[in-house]
Amino acid sequence: MTPADDHIALEVGLAILDTLDPNDELTREELDVLAWRFEQLLDHGYGIEEAMEIARAKHVDLELARSLTQKYGCSPELAARILL
Repeated sequence: MTPADDHIALEVGLAILDTLDPNDELTREELDVLAWRFEQLLDHGYGIEEAMEIARAKHVDLELARSLTQKYGCSPELAARILL
């Protein structure tokens, strides 16, 4: 990993930690899934806040979130409004 990759990974980790509810008791697996969903959304153009909100919304289909921006050309902001 390059220093830029390390910096991005740190920002992603901090963003996830910042949005977690201290009352949530998440397993390591649940945290890994949340981080993976978050990274997938970032890779598809969503901003950090939108990506975190969508990643935490278990009812949101990740494939639909990706399709709205990639296949249908929605802006990430519009896609987030549709999904949430």
